[in-house]
Order: sequence, then C-alpha cells, then structure tokens
Amino acid sequence: MPPYEKVFLQLHIAVLLAGFTGVLGRLITLNEGLIVWYRLLITALTLWVLFSATKRIQRIPVKDMLHLTGAGFISALHWVFFYASIKYGNVSIALVCFSVISFFSSILEP
Repeated sequence: MPPYEKVFLQLHIAVLLAGFTGVLGRLITLNEGLIVWYRLLITALTLWVLFSATKRIQRIPVKDMLHLTGAGFISALHWVFFYASIKYGNVSIALVCFSVISFFSSILEP
C-alpha cells in the first residue's frame, strides 16, 4: 500500500471515531465526568499493555510528569465539557464546535 493510501485510511478512521464519539456520548447514560474517567482508564490500561508488550516503558522525570499532568488535566476538562455539551445540547452542534478547534488552533498557534 502506498504511503498516501495509508494516511488517507488513517484520516478516515479518525473522522469516523470522532463522529461516533459524540453519538456514543449521547447514548451512554453515565454523567460526563464518569464517561471521561472510564475513557481515560481504558486508554491508560491499553497503552500500558501495548508499551509493556513492546518493551517501550520508560521512566519519566518528575518535572516532565508535572507538565504531562497539567496537560492531561486540561485535556480531561475539555472532554468533560465536550460530553456535557452533548448531554445538555445536541450531538451535531457539539461535533461542529469540536471540529472547529483545529481551525482556531492553526490561527492562534503561530
């Protein structure tokens, strides 16, 4: 498979997962905090198993761990607000706002 086809497939999978995130968030009856908690737990366990299997686990310095914790907190807060907007609003508006994030990041980052 040529490299551009692999990237094209990855892009379509990412869009599909992003779309289903909103639909599943609406269908799951847990509150937004618990959805994010379970999502992070499943992700952490999956990454731990994957990195253990490939022998890629490394120690992280405390200073870097604090930066990662801060970034993780902001990311978790973002997901809580995303799922709250789905629970109290509707999926289509939440996904439109979610997809516009990359646009505003590209304008604000430089």
